[in-house]
Amino acid sequence: MKKLSTQLLFVIGLLLITQTNAIAQRNFGFYSNFQNLPQSHYYNPSWNAKNKIYFSIGTGMHSFGASNSGFALNDILVSRAQDDSLVIDPAGAISKMAKLNYLGFSAQNELLGFGIKLKKSYVSFSIVNRFDMSFAYPKDFIQLIFEGNGGEFLGKRVNMDGLGVNMNSYIEYGFGYNREIGSKWKVGARYKLLSGIANVKTKKSVLGLTTDETTFDLTIDGALDLRTAGIPDSNSTFDQNGAFNFKNRGMAFDFGVTFQATEKLKLSGSLLDLGSIKWTQNVQNFSKEDFSYTFRGVDINQAINDTNYFETLQDTLKEIFFVDGNNASYRTALPMRVIVGGTYDINKLFGVGATWFSDFTNRKYRPTVMLSGTMHLKNWLFVNVNYTVSSRSAKNIGIGFALKGAGMSYFVTTDNLLGFISPAGAKNFHVSTGLGFCIGRDKDKKAGK
Repeated sequence: MKKLSTQLLFVIGLLLITQTNAIAQRNFGFYSNFQNLPQSHYYNPSWNAKNKIYFSIGTGMHSFGASNSGFALNDILVSRAQDDSLVIDPAGAISKMAKLNYLGFSAQNELLGFGIKLKKSYVSFSIVNRFDMSFAYPKDFIQLIFEGNGGEFLGKRVNMDGLGVNMNSYIEYGFGYNREIGSKWKVGARYKLLSGIANVKTKKSVLGLTTDETTFDLTIDGALDLRTAGIPDSNSTFDQNGAFNFKNRGMAFDFGVTFQATEKLKLSGSLLDLGSIKWTQNVQNFSKEDFSYTFRGVDINQAINDTNYFETLQDTLKEIFFVDGNNASYRTALPMRVIVGGTYDINKLFGVGATWFSDFTNRKYRPTVMLSGTMHLKNWLFVNVNYTVSSRSAKNIGIGFALKGAGMSYFVTTDNLLGFISPAGAKNFHVSTGLGFCIGRDKDKKAGK
């Protein structure tokens, strides 16, 4: 039988890491409010800084976030009436969950960034470390842990289908180009060469438990297709050069377009991370075809009279739950993102915006809607506020600011300020920050809008 110990420990570690950060999301506020900052091309390749040259080494763009669509911390920890001490209330958290819930974490760290403006064109290059992870957990799985297989589960299948982890870690080398077309249009694209570091992909996960309401026999059914790459087992060590050796090679494309509909109204859209990675290094795959097994308990008489009873039972269980293993290479698609937005300048000092965002992971569609406002307090100071509905949560108020001048550009923004103030009630949290250096005077006095 193929051993799963190392992989399971790794997955458990990922879950623990994600639990500690399970209050955030991607940075949507950046899209509507900071379109002319140097880092804006990560959200739409048709955007760029107004300066002639931009560069950064390790400071340009750092973004961290996580989200939990199922519940917030204060849904499961409640105050006891008699003494206000905190107690665990599983029913409160379970009542907030959907049939299938998602716990996610993402990080984006720019190692190198460069851009140069050539008349109506803009050329850019970047090296970025990317990490994305999503843990899917069914409501029945959490309910089974806290309530057991009795009660309302008696005679009913506990549905744990979809339980699994999807994780992607890679280095991205991006080559971008955009160009103005006439006075209203601007289009851009970016080609990205990818070097994979590690991957966990749950391609298929079926798991169910049924307790007979009369005999209390236990029937377990399921199927598994789990693929991993770049993760060392007991016979190997982690390859520190794996991030840069392109043994796990891939490519992706970003596309963007901007339309200046009127003097005040600007519309835009982008398609990001259209691509995949082929995993060939340290590949370990595990699969189990559809199975079903009913455990009717231990026959005491047979166990006493047959000295080989438990050995036979053990062999039977091994045969039923045997997991096939192989080292075949495989390919994974990046979680593709689609963003559509618009901004409207009410006057020279204030503008509003709306953004629709969606990412597609394992054929799952997760939309986000955001409304925002931007204030141009000075030529060098821009402040934005935004309201976001995401991950089945409508309690997301964000804020950010950008500074431009003296040969530099700095910003910090978050989509959920309440995550700082009251983290126990937050289901989403995100923060992005970056510092870049600019050469060439900005001719647009409203470059930050």
